[in-house]
Amino acid sequence: MIALETLKSRLVNNQIEIQNEEGFVATLHFSFSEPAMEVEIKRLKQMMPNDIIQFLKTHNGADLFVHPTYGGGIRLFSVDEMIEYREIWECPEQFIPVGAGRDGEWIVCEVVNEHENYIWVGEFLTYTDDTEKLPMDYTRWFDYLIVAQGAHFWDWFRG
Repeated sequence: MIALETLKSRLVNNQIEIQNEEGFVATLHFSFSEPAMEVEIKRLKQMMPNDIIQFLKTHNGADLFVHPTYGGGIRLFSVDEMIEYREIWECPEQFIPVGAGRDGEWIVCEVVNEHENYIWVGEFLTYTDDTEKLPMDYTRWFDYLIVAQGAHFWDWFRG
């Protein structure tokens, strides 16, 4: 979570000016929830990647790269939202909803085992279509999201 801490250190009044695709420049807003309590994290019964647990222990949810007028951005879920969206999105057992993209895309982490997980992103995930599965884990996805300044970098590779 070094990328997150570095990003937070660069924020002024929870805002930062960024440049994205096609020369789009804007000052975007960030908000971070208080840490989740251990008892809350234990409500997530399935195996969780360590970096998701560390994020929740630091911030029980966050809104990243939100435009002050148009909204959007990336919503990283709290424990309650993970539990709620697991039902709403009808996630199979090994899938954990971790957030939502600026256009409502579902962001879900597939936990294969203790050391292997993958991020899936799509409007309505089938949990079977490999085009929805990104070739990266939660840690790398989160790092790339910050480096790409909130851009949906995964769409750059999907023709």
